[in-house]
Amino acid sequence: MKKQADAVEAKPEAAQESAPLVSNGNVNTLSERKENTPSLPVLPGAGRPGRADILNGSIHQGVFRVAVPSVATMLLQTTNGLLDRFFVGSLGPDALAAVTISMSLNFALMSAAMAISVGTTALVARFVGEGDALQADRATQQSLTLSLLMAAAVGLLMFFLRHPLLAALGLQSNTLHLAATYLNIVLLGLPTLFGMLILNGAFRGLGDTVRPFWVSLGANVVHVIGNYLLIFGNLGFPRLGLAGGAVALVISQAVAFALYLYFLHRSPLRDALSPHGWKLDGDWARRIARIGLPASAQQLLRVGSMIAFQGILARTPAGSAAVAALGVGLVSESIAFMPGFGYSIAASAFVGQNLGARQVRRANDGAWAATWQALAVMSLMGVVFWTFAEPFARIFVHGEAKTPHEQAQMETTIALTVAYLKIAAWTEPLLGLGMVLTGALQGAGETKSPTLITILTMVVLRLPLAWLLTIYLGYGAVGGWYAMAASTASAGLLTVVVFRQGRWRKVRV
Repeated sequence: MKKQADAVEAKPEAAQESAPLVSNGNVNTLSERKENTPSLPVLPGAGRPGRADILNGSIHQGVFRVAVPSVATMLLQTTNGLLDRFFVGSLGPDALAAVTISMSLNFALMSAAMAISVGTTALVARFVGEGDALQADRATQQSLTLSLLMAAAVGLLMFFLRHPLLAALGLQSNTLHLAATYLNIVLLGLPTLFGMLILNGAFRGLGDTVRPFWVSLGANVVHVIGNYLLIFGNLGFPRLGLAGGAVALVISQAVAFALYLYFLHRSPLRDALSPHGWKLDGDWARRIARIGLPASAQQLLRVGSMIAFQGILARTPAGSAAVAALGVGLVSESIAFMPGFGYSIAASAFVGQNLGARQVRRANDGAWAATWQALAVMSLMGVVFWTFAEPFARIFVHGEAKTPHEQAQMETTIALTVAYLKIAAWTEPLLGLGMVLTGALQGAGETKSPTLITILTMVVLRLPLAWLLTIYLGYGAVGGWYAMAASTASAGLLTVVVFRQGRWRKVRV
């Protein structure tokens, strides 16, 4: 292997400046692999006008064409989240707080799936760049097997720990009961949720962002209809309240998984659905985990930090109203997350595939092209949040208050949501920096540095600062919003520093 590295270093600059980028004990060189394994079929539409070409052609146009369907997908998911909060908002602030807390715990479980999904994306993208169909299929199949086993394990664990965790977050009795009921139902959908996330990661690795759009469209339609029918008991369906929203969510996730399987069968990764090879392979599991575990830790730290942050908010004088305001603010801000996630996906595909094709400079240029395009959009969204903060808040906190206490809770939630959006507006560009360049690092298989940045900004900085401002100095929830803004800005700047250092160029997957 050292001779290989020396030979690569001796090549001229046009051959790019990295050591061998894929490490596999059964294959020694890229040329040997290409001689002995089948090539990936060309993606449908590749090379046609209007289609992205990741490995050739204009970088800015290629990034834009990959990102636009991803942004559209995020728009669908955001719209779904907004409508979900709209339906739940009619049930009152306690229901909003219950959903916010329950989904935070669910996101904690999803960190296990994200570990596998990030590994899937990096491996599939690298093998696509190499033109190695067999390895891409195998990576997808093994990721699915691992995800279903993980769903069963973490689902059972959360089922037994749900009440102690919810109680530890300081929820009042009514909110705690609602959150436990919602979480019980959501846990039933973990296997399809995990499978959906893994297949989404595989399509990201392919650079195919169109099929995930259609999956999200189908799932969101089912979710919205389910909310309408089951929360309020319309058209003869039972009126289940908040539990109906959970049932609608689980059904929509099952629909999304089924659609992904359908599209996978019609994709270059169709052989991943072969009836053979589903037994978990230890070598593949370790390979996926080596890339994905740091990403999982990052996701878990984010969610854990957010749960702890919600616990701090719950202990402020505003209590449940502060937690509800955070949920409404995050859902409103998710409009800005759309371009961030969309361009993060584009950066991941560009970096992963071009590293596989040994086009390191193009990988770097693609990451920065995605970053600058995202910054332009997210800066505009910051202006929108500042200008329309109150209308956003009043969309989701509505309904008739039955008591003076409920009316006071609603007005407090609205005021805190407005404050959240006006403060967050200033950090949207820096949020974009962190999101897109983190996607680029993950596409390269470099997941350790983003995890370290998460520890420094969301645990070491955000939580102590939030406690200092909200509890010790008595600024309440608004002090928490400033702590969030400070940690978001710090994360964006640190991610720029890490990416510019360039260690991602030599990561082996």
